Amino acid sequence: STVLHLGPLGAGATMKLAVNSIVFNLNNAVAEALVLAEKAGVARSDAYRVFMASAIDSPLVRYRQPQFEDPEGSPTSFRLVLEAKDFGLILGLAEAVGARMPLSERSAALVDEAIGAGLGDRDAAYVAVHLRRSDG
Repeated sequence: STVLHLGPLGAGATMKLAVNSIVFNLNNAVAEALVLAEKAGVARSDAYRVFMASAIDSPLVRYRQPQFEDPEGSPTSFRLVLEAKDFGLILGLAEAVGARMPLSERSAALVDEAIGAGLGDRDAAYVAVHLRRSDG
């Protein structure tokens, strides 16, 4: 793996939170778009195949395919309660340094909704399950 020297003590932890904010927001965007496609009549696997052939294709999108396509039959790779914990750290750092993160604030609220619906110990892809179950 690559080792990057970023600056003073704590810079690595800051970057871990910055990267996680992108990962979590992308995960939630995929969940939202997948449910949109499904509710509009596109089969889940077909929609995901398009995601992987589009501009959003990435190692994360490919890695998370099993959890999004078959949430019940796939292993948990990152629990929603851990995502919520990290979102707390991300938003706490943002507040401390004066950085606005409206997308992460909304994404964290969505994760909290899913946890409140009893999905906290499930994989982060269960945001899509929560959205499928939600009225509206």
